[in-house]
Amino acid sequence: MRLATPTGFATEVFLQETPDPALLPEGPWTLVGDLRLREAWLGAGLPEPSHALWVSVSEDEKKLRTLLPWLEHWARVPLHREATVVALGGGVLSDMAGLASALYLRGVAWQVWPTSLLAMADAALGGKTGVDLAAGKNLVGAFHSPRRLVACTSFLESLPPRHLENGRWELVKTALIQGETTWAVEMLQGGPVKIPWVERTLAYKAGVVHRDPREAGERRLLNLGHTLGHALEAASGYGLLHGEAVGLGLLCSCLLAEDLGLKPFPPAFLESLARRLAPLASLVAPWPACLPLLLRDKKAKHVPGPAGDEPATEIDCILPRSGEPAIQRTLAPQVWESPHARLIDLLDREASRA
Repeated sequence: MRLATPTGFATEVFLQETPDPALLPEGPWTLVGDLRLREAWLGAGLPEPSHALWVSVSEDEKKLRTLLPWLEHWARVPLHREATVVALGGGVLSDMAGLASALYLRGVAWQVWPTSLLAMADAALGGKTGVDLAAGKNLVGAFHSPRRLVACTSFLESLPPRHLENGRWELVKTALIQGETTWAVEMLQGGPVKIPWVERTLAYKAGVVHRDPREAGERRLLNLGHTLGHALEAASGYGLLHGEAVGLGLLCSCLLAEDLGLKPFPPAFLESLARRLAPLASLVAPWPACLPLLLRDKKAKHVPGPAGDEPATEIDCILPRSGEPAIQRTLAPQVWESPHARLIDLLDREASRA
């Protein structure tokens, strides 16, 4: 099923149960795929180019150096400007393949076939590609939209429960951005992720990206949960999955909004967030490990201080409100210290109850 997207949107979006070879590029193409999915790809009757790259990449390998062998391989094939790269995998592989496509010959077309819930709900749509530096996540990247996104739910069947839960947090994030607390509560209940939730999330993100493709305004709202979330993810040595870190960041964002006097969420809602996140308590890094990462966040900016003082650091932070759309505030990184402490307290309390 092709989803409705804004007129002129750069990416065709398909959401369906099983993969369809008719959705592959019509002209010359190559494949960069997660090695663990090769059997499922071939088992679905999908073709395998002779020069396909089957790779195994983790967040630790989301570096520029990992892309160089891919680029050299494409040059040896050789791939020409009319070729299309098909990326098959989760969010890490999607980010990397998209950046490699942007770099090769100054940009070749690509398709993304996301195979994790996290990638379907977030990483695969919007054209933000990137790799990490030692200083932080996604500090090197490019805007390079895929021509087509093909989300096949059959690929989710092989995911372990933790990875399905990991993707759920990007869906909850979308609800909180819009102030749809009732929808967020529904997704925090037990039971499997529902495909209409994914469809609703993709439709919302497509609209935002179309209106603000370069993240100059409205698109910044999609960073809800990511400010402290990215710091927690990196400080854990990537023991936290990305969606898990975003979930922790969402709870902290709710707490920070309350600290700043915005419309608070009911205690029962905060407890339901904490209950689902409680198993991650041991992976939450202490505040002193998070602050340096916040200071280096890619959204951080330095503002002049009084004469003779060091410049101050500020970050564009997204704050949710109960029953109302999220808003943006420019804040000092240090404001996250109190919500971080309350996060640990809430998680410990819920873990002890369990």
